[in-house]
Amino acid sequence: MRKNCFKSTDDLVLGIRTILSKNRCSFSVEEQVLLEDCITRLEETKDTPSSDPQVKLENLNVLITLMRVFAAAKHLIDLFFN
Repeated sequence: MRKNCFKSTDDLVLGIRTILSKNRCSFSVEEQVLLEDCITRLEETKDTPSSDPQVKLENLNVLITLMRVFAAAKHLIDLFFN
């Protein structure tokens, strides 16, 4: 498995879009909506200075959402395939 290192907000957005386009059938509608919401929130804050506390909070919330989506996906994989 290849690890990605996202160097910018644009890289992270592109990574999320790639995941959505390649694995659309494995995500529930709710998970797709959450991932699309993450993209929107990241795009809204990418031009704001990263030192802005509101941007830091928003980016943290996006990361928490991403962790929840992928932790749930991992749990389902473990449940059905192990």
